[in-house]
Amino acid sequence: MKYIITESQLDIIIPPFLKRRLDIIEDLMYDVMLNNGMGLDAKEYSLNDFVNYVIDIMMYDIRPDTPEIELSDYRKALLFLLGDKISEFWAENQ
Repeated sequence: MKYIITESQLDIIIPPFLKRRLDIIEDLMYDVMLNNGMGLDAKEYSLNDFVNYVIDIMMYDIRPDTPEIELSDYRKALLFLLGDKISEFWAENQ
């Protein structure tokens, strides 16, 4: 199921610093998946577990000093922005 949202709703969902750095964050995502040998690990995880694993690793590089309360919002935003790309990587490495 796909949702259609307005640009102002997207601004509410996605923190501005993530949108400004989306290219850098995507590069980090690929670095995490390729350089940490996650292609080999993909077989050991379910799709949801793998996506969460990648996002959790990325959070330490993106916002290392963020309180745990705010981290859940950033995780949701990253899942929205990168979830499909991480899922594709997982599927390719099965």
